[in-house]
Amino acid sequence: MSRGQANPDYNIVVDVDDDEPTLEFQDFATAGAQPGRLNAGAATAAAPPPYQPAGAGEASGSGHSAWHVEYWAQYFNVDSRDVVQRTYMAVVPKDSFLDVYNANPDLWGTFWVPTSVIFAMFVTASLSQSIAEALAGAKREYDFTMLTFAVATVYTYVLAVGSFVYGVTKYFGSNPGLMECLSVYGYAMAVWIPISVLCVLPFNWFRWAMAAVGFALSGFFIMRSVNQIVSRSNGRLHKAIIPLLLAVHALLVVVFKFKFFSYAVASAPGDAPK
Repeated sequence: MSRGQANPDYNIVVDVDDDEPTLEFQDFATAGAQPGRLNAGAATAAAPPPYQPAGAGEASGSGHSAWHVEYWAQYFNVDSRDVVQRTYMAVVPKDSFLDVYNANPDLWGTFWVPTSVIFAMFVTASLSQSIAEALAGAKREYDFTMLTFAVATVYTYVLAVGSFVYGVTKYFGSNPGLMECLSVYGYAMAVWIPISVLCVLPFNWFRWAMAAVGFALSGFFIMRSVNQIVSRSNGRLHKAIIPLLLAVHALLVVVFKFKFFSYAVASAPGDAPK
């Protein structure tokens, strides 16, 4: 092939090469950020879904099951003012406790109110016993079995009777909440804190009067709250549950009176406990 024939071909090749776009490497990370329908759809598809723990949605209203800490955290979402307000409503039961409680259920007061009652009854009973023995000239020996008895009595009453109310009202279609029933009985114990302090006074008739006041206030609070739960069953739940619960509550008050609100020291042989 001659030089004159090769040059036109070479020029043609050069012209074609000049018209072709330059080869470049695409940066897909940068391209994904460019505006455009295709890129926007790719970015959306590439975004990871929000994290949802296993069992989410099993517990109504919380998004978590009872096996997650987040489930129980919702029952401690209260401050001291909320607990004080609910405690006051239990001691002075003139307003509906459940209307306030169900707006923001809590287990904080449900646990700490009975615990405070246990501590208050043990301390005041030990103090009154110490005063009686000091006046009688007897040697003081602390009875720590009283603390164990208080723990067993108070917690058993709150948990067992509260669970019983839940089971019965659930069976008859009252649609109760377990935390709701336990909290009624937990907060109902609040009245025994000031009464245990007042029962340090060495007057048996006064201690009986305080026990009666405690029975009336806490009993009215429990019966009012339980009756509000029972009323959801549209009359299908027999009203006999109210007298039964009242009888159990009366038994608890009698135990409190003779175990924690009575002096058990006799200054001389044959003397009856004061």
